[in-house]
Amino acid sequence: MSHQRLIFTILGFLVAGCAKEVIIDLPEESPKLVVVCHFTEGQNFRAKITLSKLVNDGGKTEIVRKDVDATISENGQFWDKLIPDTTVTDKIMYWESNKDQFAEKGTRYSFSVRVPGYPPIQSSSEIPPHIKPAPVSLKPTDIYIVPSLDGLSELRVPISLSLPYLPVADRYFAFNLTHETDVYESFDPPFIDFSEQGQTNFLADGRTFSLLHDIPEPVVLINENFWADGRKTLDLIARIPFDPENERPKKIFVEWRSLSKEFYKYHLSLSRQTNNLPLSDPDAVFNNIVGGYGNFSGYAVSIDTIQIPGF
Repeated sequence: MSHQRLIFTILGFLVAGCAKEVIIDLPEESPKLVVVCHFTEGQNFRAKITLSKLVNDGGKTEIVRKDVDATISENGQFWDKLIPDTTVTDKIMYWESNKDQFAEKGTRYSFSVRVPGYPPIQSSSEIPPHIKPAPVSLKPTDIYIVPSLDGLSELRVPISLSLPYLPVADRYFAFNLTHETDVYESFDPPFIDFSEQGQTNFLADGRTFSLLHDIPEPVVLINENFWADGRKTLDLIARIPFDPENERPKKIFVEWRSLSKEFYKYHLSLSRQTNNLPLSDPDAVFNNIVGGYGNFSGYAVSIDTIQIPGF
């Protein structure tokens, strides 16, 4: 038998082996509490409390709406008790702390929840020190317009988000871009009818795109490996569609978050759950809830306003 025929024969056995049906008997587990609560400076705590489900259960997630004893401790001392939030709907969707008490930096917060019939849960986290980029200023020569076939144009604005320094560890950051556009009733004379805000898409080089993650929060997570080569700047090109007949983009808002390790690890694991290659093993979802599942984590945030010049 030739070497080539032998190779094809071996490959045939391997393919046949890959087609074998494998039955995995997953152990059943009693439902546990699942809590997701993110917090930052100047805001109160807001938690969604649900129950875990079996792996093969495709039904709706059950939200816990009664008999909840949820408390926040500050540096080991009782701080506040969460109450139902009924401002949006008559059904309880979230539990929140007192609106007059806000999270602060430099404080270690602990969270505990007790619901009859389920194991009690607890967790802790804090708001990390905030490292924010230097303010961004633009010149008219920095921006350019790309016409499109549908009558709209696209304003492209290069933005460099430069950190003053890189921390030795815990390089956990995320960002979000939005923009404000003035809508004119007439240009001669200039008369603004109203202004509107929208989400801003962006362009970046391949390496940068490969290290960005879309997550359920309204921000883009930056993989910590982005900073591995010592770079301190994130370069993006904002893309703002507009109608040249009656619209003028005026501002770009950059939301920048410094993340706790608990926030970063949780959302990175969620992203990898939905973006794995077909033949790779999915990552386990990061969990810092003792006795249950979910995430309790803090982050720091700032917003920089960039004026779009000469436009």
